Formats: sequence, C-alpha cells, structure tokens
Amino acid sequence: MKIACIGSIGDQAAADLLVTAIYLAREGLDVSFVGIVEDEIDKNRLAWEGVNTDLLLQKTAKDFFSEEGLATVSSELSQCNYIFVTGQVLSLLSDEERERLINTLKSLRGSGTKIVFDCNHSAARWDDERSATKAYTALIAITDISLPNYEEESALFMDESTAALIARHHALGVPEIALKNGIRPNWLSTKPEKSPKEFPVERIEQVVDDSGVGEAFNAAYVATRISGRTYCGSVEQGQLLAAKVVQFPGAILPK
Repeated sequence: MKIACIGSIGDQAAADLLVTAIYLAREGLDVSFVGIVEDEIDKNRLAWEGVNTDLLLQKTAKDFFSEEGLATVSSELSQCNYIFVTGQVLSLLSDEERERLINTLKSLRGSGTKIVFDCNHSAARWDDERSATKAYTALIAITDISLPNYEEESALFMDESTAALIARHHALGVPEIALKNGIRPNWLSTKPEKSPKEFPVERIEQVVDDSGVGEAFNAAYVATRISGRTYCGSVEQGQLLAAKVVQFPGAILPK
C-alpha cells in the first residue's frame, strides 16, 4: 500500500507530519512525502528512514501549490492508495491555493484514493478563526479517515463534547473517526447511528516527553488499518505506540 503525506517541513509546528511519515515508514508502508522543505537535513532524515522524497522540493508554498505545481504532482499522487493531510499545510496557503489543493484531493478521491486528515490546529498559524474553520470543514467533507484531537478542534468549533465533535464529522460525510483525547479516553466511531466506542488510556507512571504522541497514534492507527487490522485493534495499536513515545525524550523513538 502506498501513502503520501502532503505538507511542508521547516519549523517546529511543521515537524509534526515529518514525525508521522517516519512512523508510517517504520510500520512497513510505502511512504512518500510530497511538498516543500527548507532544510536538506530534514529531507535526508526522511530518506534515511525509507520515505520517498522525490517530490519534497525547496520551493515556496505559492509555487508548489500553484495550478502548474499541483498538476505536476497529481500523477504521482494518483498512484497512492492513501493521502495524509494535516491542517498545517492549509494554514500556509491563500484561500485560492487552499481551494485548489482541496479540489485536487477531491478529484483524486473520486478516482479511488482515500484521504486521511488530522486537523492539528494551531491558532498561531492562522490570521483568523473563520478562515481555519472554513478550510477544515471543506477538507473534512472529503475525508475517509479523520484523526481529530478533541482539545484542539473543540476549542475552534465549540464542540461541547466528544460526541458532538464526532457527530459533526459524521454529518460532513466522514465514515471513520478515531478521536484523540489526551490523557482521557480516546474514541472510535464508524457508524453514525451507534454510540462511539470508548478506549481508556493506560496510565503512564513517568511521562518524559509528550511531543510526537499524537503523530505516533496517527501513524500506528493508519498503518494497521491499511494492513487489515480491525478498527478497535488499530486504536489499541495507536495507544501502544503513543505510550512508548511518551516515555522517551523527543518525538521519534530510537530506530
């Protein structure tokens, strides 16, 4: 199975998808990182981990996500079974560029590619909340697997509960939702007509560093789902990897 991660690498906030891509590759998937990079060190790190970086270029977001730029990478993306997107890349773009990217993803989805989305919202990256909610809503509406973080999204969308957030995603057409919820139970929902399933989180006696925890969960969940594991089994694998990561310094475990 082939999966592409679309985004940029160049600052701490943008490192999140790099971490996800590395864990996806370690889970045995054929992973490509498609987008822009500022530092060759990051590109080389991904390549060392087995991530394809042929379409990770030193360009501006404006150039890469232009009509011509997206047309260039669309043929490669069409060869992927899954495309992983986070809200970080949306925050880099103008309204026109966001619309162009979302339309490209929508077209790829129409041809059979599945879209995986983690809002991964950071208010500091957006000029205003209205633009963020509009962009996220448009992306969620074409998402097959949604991996929201309750604390981040509920603050932006004013969801009063985990059930309300899940219902909002289902209402937009998302069939599969694995909701991260910090040290509180995670949630899974694959049928809007049924109550979400709760997954208590194992208590960690000594938390060393919580960076990369959400990305580890995302990668293990997606990789095992793609490999045929059950929904519940994938949540459990996501929690297991997240529990390991939180007990080590840094976002990436020693290889």
